Amino acid sequence: MRVRSHFKSERLAKNLSLGDLARLVGYKNVAKGANRIIRFEREGVITDELLIKLAKALDIDWATVEALAQQDRKEHVEAWTEWADEPVPMKLVLRLIAAVYSTCQLPEEITTPEKAERYACDVARMRRMQVCLVLNRRKSVWIDADGTVLRRTEATPFGGSNEPWMQLKGRRFLLNCKTES
Repeated sequence: MRVRSHFKSERLAKNLSLGDLARLVGYKNVAKGANRIIRFEREGVITDELLIKLAKALDIDWATVEALAQQDRKEHVEAWTEWADEPVPMKLVLRLIAAVYSTCQLPEEITTPEKAERYACDVARMRRMQVCLVLNRRKSVWIDADGTVLRRTEATPFGGSNEPWMQLKGRRFLLNCKTES
């Protein structure tokens, strides 16, 4: 957030509109350029090429950009670590068909990762479907339809989701189901 905030502050300090800045960085289609700049200022989404052009146009030293980016990365990792360390219940994600998943809570008597993994392997074998046992926000166990553990994964701050999900019109979600042994 520091990088995008700094760039916006510099643009405003120089009394440049989004269109003015789009022209300065070389956009012939000013509206398209302005939209890309506003997306950067609001969401932080930007290409390396545009970031370099904006830094030059706004006369922002590249060392400043790197220092702000480093602070952003550090804050992101700290926030992600705090979020990832929050306890959440273990759950089972079933692969119903390609790209369609359903999530199920584990029975109350399943309280340890070892018991959960045995249960997940049994469910996969009985239902003949792939499953993902989500142990916490960091760790998941992926199990094949025959009940064999395929892999164990661990999420990282920049690695994306650690469990399967579906996406429809840009929204990520999972279907809910009732667990039946």
